[in-house]
Amino acid sequence: MRRRVAVGFLLGMVWAWPLRANERELFEVTMRRGQPFVSLMSVAQAFQANLRIIPDERAVNLQFDNQEASITDGTVLTLNRQLVVLSVAPYWRGGELFVPLDAVQKIFYVTVHWRIHTRQVAFSPALPPLQAQPRR
Repeated sequence: MRRRVAVGFLLGMVWAWPLRANERELFEVTMRRGQPFVSLMSVAQAFQANLRIIPDERAVNLQFDNQEASITDGTVLTLNRQLVVLSVAPYWRGGELFVPLDAVQKIFYVTVHWRIHTRQVAFSPALPPLQAQPRR
């Protein structure tokens, strides 16, 4: 019975996931030095996250659900006041910040579905592993 409740709860979390657009919305991937990047502005808009660009510091502050993130063009992301190291540094092109896919994964807690042949990426909610229940 507990497993059914846990699975139902997790499925409810999936249906309530905040990506308002099509859950399988595709984002264009830009390759740079052999690494995939995606526009943080495009992803934030699809997730309906609050995004604030600070041009003087070349930084972006982001609020999503209960997450607060601050990201610059360095390899360290501040996520809920904790420092998180990224695989590679984000970069600016025009007024847009392009981030590695692991940055999106960490900020929005998603699973990345990268279509390498079409250079597109989709995101889906990452489900936490079920806790092992002690047997009685």
